[in-house]
Amino acid sequence: MIVNSLKLRDYRNLKEVNIDLDSVLNIFIGDNGQGKTNLLESIYLCSIGRTFRLNKESELINFEENKSLVELSLIKNNYKINIELILEKNKRKQVFINKVKLDKTSEMIGILNNVIFTPDDMKIIKGSPVERRKFINIDISQIKPKYKYLLAKYKKIITERNIILKNYCTKPDNKDIINIWNDYLINIGTEIIYYRNEYINNLKKFTIDIYSDISGNKEKLDINYICNIGNVNDMDKSDIKDLFRKKISSNFQQELQKCTTLYGPNKDDLSIKINGKECKYFGSQGQQRSAILAVKLAEIEIIKNEIGEYPILLLDDVLSELDSKRKGYLLNYIKNIQTVITTTDDNDLYNLTKYSNKKNFYISEGKIGNITN
Repeated sequence: MIVNSLKLRDYRNLKEVNIDLDSVLNIFIGDNGQGKTNLLESIYLCSIGRTFRLNKESELINFEENKSLVELSLIKNNYKINIELILEKNKRKQVFINKVKLDKTSEMIGILNNVIFTPDDMKIIKGSPVERRKFINIDISQIKPKYKYLLAKYKKIITERNIILKNYCTKPDNKDIINIWNDYLINIGTEIIYYRNEYINNLKKFTIDIYSDISGNKEKLDINYICNIGNVNDMDKSDIKDLFRKKISSNFQQELQKCTTLYGPNKDDLSIKINGKECKYFGSQGQQRSAILAVKLAEIEIIKNEIGEYPILLLDDVLSELDSKRKGYLLNYIKNIQTVITTTDDNDLYNLTKYSNKKNFYISEGKIGNITN
C-alpha cells in the first residue's frame, strides 16, 4: 500500500497543498505550530474519517473559510484508489471513494490502513482503561469492518439497558423486557470480546519478540487481555457467551443497586507488564517508550498479515522522545514501509537517514517549500 499524493485546501492552517510522496520515507521538518501535525492528521483522516486529536470537526476547516478539502490517492493491491473528503461548517462531511459518494463515513474504514505513533500514545500505558479500549477499538476496526458496527450497536444496547435498570422498580414493564436486553447485551458483547481476545493474542505474539530485540534480550514484555467477565483466553464464542450469561445472572441485583451495566466489554482493560511487573507503575520512561514502540511495530505486522500489505506508518514528532538506539532500531525496522515523519530539525534523524531514499518537506506557516530528495 502506497500513498502517492495528497491535496489539501483550507485544512486548518494549510491553505493549499499539492504534494507527491516518496514510496518509502517522507520527513516533514519545521518548528512547532507550523502545520506538520495538521498535514499528518489529514492523512489519518482519510483512513477512519475522524481526527486522532480531540478537536471538533468544524475546527479542521481554516477559520477564515467555510469549506475544506482533503484528497488522497493511493495504490492498494495494485488498484488505484482516490479518497476525497469535503468538510463544510454546519454540514455533515462528505466522503467520496473514486468519485462515488459513501452513505456512511464508516464505509471508508479499512481502505487506507495506517498505524500512527504520537507522544500521546504513552496514554496506552499511563492512562485509564478508556485509553486502552480506544486503542484496541481503532486497531480492530481497521481490519475487521464488522467490529465498528458491533461497537455502535453495543453502545446503544448499554444506553437502553441502563435506562431499564434505573427504572426497573418503578415501571412494571421493565421486568418483562429486561431478559430481552440481557440477550442483546450478551450476544453482541460476546462478538466484541471474541474479536478483542483474538487481536490481543496476535499482538502478544509479535510484541514479545520485538521488545526482546529492543532490550537486547534482557527483558520480557507481556500483554494480556483483562476481560471484565472473566478469563476468556482459549475460549470459543459459545463458552464466552455462557460465561457472560452467568456473570449477568449472578450480579443482577448489584446492577440494579448501581442502576448501570457493570459487566461486559465496556469495562475491559489491557495489562502490559515488563519482567512480570505492571509497566504503568514500575516501568522506567525508557521501558515504557520501548513497550509502546513494540506495540506499534506489532500493529504493523498484524495489519500486514491480515491484508497482505504493509499499512502506512505515521510518526508525529515521536523520534525526539526516543534515544539514538531506539531511533536506529525503529528506522531499520520500517525501512521497507512507507512512512511519514514529522519532526523539528533533528540531527540524529538526519544522520540516521542521510543514505536513505527519501523526500524532505519543510513547513513554515502552513506552507510547504524547499523540497529536496
